[in-house]
Amino acid sequence: MVTENSEVKAPALLQASNLSRKDPLNGHFLLHPADCHIRRGDRIVLSGASGSGKSVFVRTLALLDQPDAGELILYGKPVQPADACRYRAQVAYIRQSPVLMQTSVEGNLTFPFCLAVNKNKKYDRQKIERFLQAIDRPNTFLDKDGSTLSGGEKQLVCLLRVLQLDPCLLLLDEPTSALDESTAQLVEKLIEHWMQVNKQQTATLWISHDEQQKARVGNRVWQMKSGQLTTDETAGRQK
Repeated sequence: MVTENSEVKAPALLQASNLSRKDPLNGHFLLHPADCHIRRGDRIVLSGASGSGKSVFVRTLALLDQPDAGELILYGKPVQPADACRYRAQVAYIRQSPVLMQTSVEGNLTFPFCLAVNKNKKYDRQKIERFLQAIDRPNTFLDKDGSTLSGGEKQLVCLLRVLQLDPCLLLLDEPTSALDESTAQLVEKLIEHWMQVNKQQTATLWISHDEQQKARVGNRVWQMKSGQLTTDETAGRQK
């Protein structure tokens, strides 16, 4: 496991304060009030048993599910409800089961540029080709029909579709749990390439149950238990 060496901590890329979610039916906490800081260069692993609330936390952090209380601060500015679309363009969520459109790989990659939130961005094929080179895939991969791809290839396309838009933070909800080891490591390699290209100014938060993968991709470890988040910064303050 890589460890942090610097005693001086960088300003938070994303900060959550008292972030919580409740079951709308009974009012019980799905996510107890949580505080955390994610900094540039962080590679956070979120551990915990199945059903402990890891996905609830990550989906809430991504604003895919609305928190019942709390505050998110991105780049030092509080995130307002009207900012949700722009926020999700910066804080990107990758799910376990990839979803593609019924078109070519390149068609899947160009689609996001049709959306209003990306109106000031343009598709850059050369950028995609550099990503493909990093994972030893030929440029002809872009011509493949998305419906004929393996599960691992679909996940790679989903990652490419997100990474090309230059998010600052990736929230990875067990993206490799259904993949074989070699394909899972390709996903890891692609994400590491993205981190290197961005000179460690971006960050990742992984949910994983694979101990070897955790050691490869993490430099910080957080724990989730019964909807309660413990980070490496709050562990010593827990009662």
